[in-house]
Amino acid sequence: MNKFITFLLLFIAMTSNSYAVTWVKLRDNHNSKLMLDKQSILEKDQLKRAWVKLEYKTPQKNLQPTEKEYNQSKLLWYFDCPAQKSATAQVFQYLNDDLVYSAAIDIKSAEFIEPVPETDVDIAMRHICMKAKPATTTPSPKKPTEKPAELPNEAAPPVVEKPAIKPEVKPIPDKTIPTQKKVTQTNDWTYEGKEGPENWGKLNPIFSTCDAGRNQSPIDIQNTTHASLKPLRLIQRYAVNDIVNNGHTIQANFKTGNMLILDSTAFLMKQVHFHAPSDNQINDKSYPLEAHFVHADSKGNLAVIAVMFKEGKANPALESLFTQIPHKVGEQVTLKSRVMASELMPLNRSYYRFSGSLTTPPCSEGVRWIVMKTPITASKEQISAFEESMKHHNNRPLQPLNGRVIVE
Repeated sequence: MNKFITFLLLFIAMTSNSYAVTWVKLRDNHNSKLMLDKQSILEKDQLKRAWVKLEYKTPQKNLQPTEKEYNQSKLLWYFDCPAQKSATAQVFQYLNDDLVYSAAIDIKSAEFIEPVPETDVDIAMRHICMKAKPATTTPSPKKPTEKPAELPNEAAPPVVEKPAIKPEVKPIPDKTIPTQKKVTQTNDWTYEGKEGPENWGKLNPIFSTCDAGRNQSPIDIQNTTHASLKPLRLIQRYAVNDIVNNGHTIQANFKTGNMLILDSTAFLMKQVHFHAPSDNQINDKSYPLEAHFVHADSKGNLAVIAVMFKEGKANPALESLFTQIPHKVGEQVTLKSRVMASELMPLNRSYYRFSGSLTTPPCSEGVRWIVMKTPITASKEQISAFEESMKHHNNRPLQPLNGRVIVE
């Protein structure tokens, strides 16, 4: 009852100060349009807040137990600009203007987190914290507009959600989050010689986990434990955007929107890169090529899907990628053909799962590894094209299991 009264008072307070909504477009792509109500920007208690609206080109399905479809979201976002972190206070989801889901949380108990780069929250935060000039007082009352106000304050949110349960895996410290600028473009490590894998931990203090870690990758997958693993929930609607040769691997970067739902958490697909021969092994078997699809959640926790390639029939998607491999280290080219993540994964989605690390410096642990059981094929020519572009093997030696459990 007290919660209902609180929301009722909030509703009355908001609607008593109606103002003309002014939506400003921040981003518009083939997936959705992000808009900001610039009249709603306020600063209070050293935080900035604003209402935003997301209009989706195709219906989305929320990740709540109801799994209802919606094509528009209105959200109240708060920003801690000095810390570059954000939190969501209210969420409203609509399907053709009909409210299908809502949730709210007291901002005082909300967890502020650093947004994943180039996501909607990140774009809005950059605009509000760097460009927008927030009002310091409540907007003056104006006559109601002819149309109903677009702010989602027209009804008190009927559902109060607690903050999402924190993942079991401990968050990775910010300095070890493997953004490509911080890790893969670092040239002070190699796969051979004095800067090779046996010396990674000694090359740089931030690489110390390569030596000291107890849950390192890659591993040889043997002696697995049977468990009731849930089917993989993958959203793979967006193609590769560009491909880059960073000197350690060939990496294809995806347009934002692909997603892995794991442990009730959304992990955005960032990129796929390749290792020859394979990093991981399955029952003592090494494969000529292995793909790593790297995903990150909003806190920087990582999940990697590994796919093994065996020599056989040519893979059309791999052909599109490898025919455009940049020859110069650091060179990046926009992909001319459309390559989807699903084209580089087997139809059989059964998998092994274990906890591990990055297979490259800084060897950060806490990575959720998913290794597909079924390999797919690549032609001898495709494998050779990758090997020639690298001019050396780029796989890390197997690491001890140290009591870890591998489930399937």
